[in-house]
Amino acid sequence: MKATAIILFIIAVEIALLIGLRIQEQYQETRYFNNCVEDIKIAKIKADDPIAFCSGLVRQDPYLFTFNKGKVAKYLKENEPKSEKKSDNNKEQK
Repeated sequence: MKATAIILFIIAVEIALLIGLRIQEQYQETRYFNNCVEDIKIAKIKADDPIAFCSGLVRQDPYLFTFNKGKVAKYLKENEPKSEKKSDNNKEQK
């Protein structure tokens, strides 16, 4: 009788853990998406709709988005063309 109760308890704990992990996984994606929207707004990246912008980033590279926990503004700023170098080249040509 005790062995059956112990086995049922172990099964109940495993089911609770699996359900908990699924719920955590769902909220993790929402949290990362919210991080992305806030990060874009704070970094003042030009985007008409930050939600659509983040959706596009998720579609382009979901692994990178998840790895960075939605904080992608630093990578977007690194990839922006720098206008200072272009203006320096224009001054030298004149």
